[in-house]
Amino acid sequence: QGEFRMTSSRLSLRSLVALCAAFAPLAQAQQDPGDWRQSAFLYGMAPMIEGDAQVGNLQVPVDVSLSDFVDVLDFGAMAAYRIENDQWSFTGDVTYMNLGHGERTQQGRASVDLDVEQVTVMATAGRRITPHLEALVSLAYFDVSTDLRVRVLQQARTASRDANWVDPLVGFNYEVPLCGKWRYTLRGDIGGFGVGSDLTWHALTKITYQSSERFSWYLGYRAIAYDYEDGNGRDYQRYDLRQHGPGMGIAFSF
Repeated sequence: QGEFRMTSSRLSLRSLVALCAAFAPLAQAQQDPGDWRQSAFLYGMAPMIEGDAQVGNLQVPVDVSLSDFVDVLDFGAMAAYRIENDQWSFTGDVTYMNLGHGERTQQGRASVDLDVEQVTVMATAGRRITPHLEALVSLAYFDVSTDLRVRVLQQARTASRDANWVDPLVGFNYEVPLCGKWRYTLRGDIGGFGVGSDLTWHALTKITYQSSERFSWYLGYRAIAYDYEDGNGRDYQRYDLRQHGPGMGIAFSF
């Protein structure tokens, strides 16, 4: 089974590399619709996390509210890159989070600790079908490492697992100017379809202010969820998690 996971990981990474490599020649071949515009994004997000995580026969509910997030976040980083013209767009988005979550009874007789390290990479190709609407096709790569510890009185049980998978997604991106230098964006994607996870979905809404020709900043709300399971018996693992919350960021265009 370990050999199968290593092979699956290599195939997942190769799929992402192949998709990203395919973007470059396709972009070069589509010069007629206008000049290519590039943007780099740095953003932060304060997500609430809900759902269930199970490793082997150990299962724990996960419920991290917005007020708890600063306490449980060990480290997080988020960045994106987009290149587009009047017809096509290609976007890469990377998110890394290291979270620690614990629950204890009032008397301290029992405790549950869950540490989750997650990397999400999303590569998206978009085709404009109206002046304000794009059709999207994406590949999302998830890498999740989990450490789970359960203690009752003096007895403790621990379990650790690593999981990685790739999900295809389809969706739409709608962007419309508001007034002056403001514009509004709404995006939705759905996928998984049993290829990697049973179900994955992603949603984003944001308002952007173009402060200059090259710089902009934005406020928004983002959600990403997945229902993934793999293995049997002691090797079984399942993650049915939803991460959602407000965020803000800056963009540099060139």
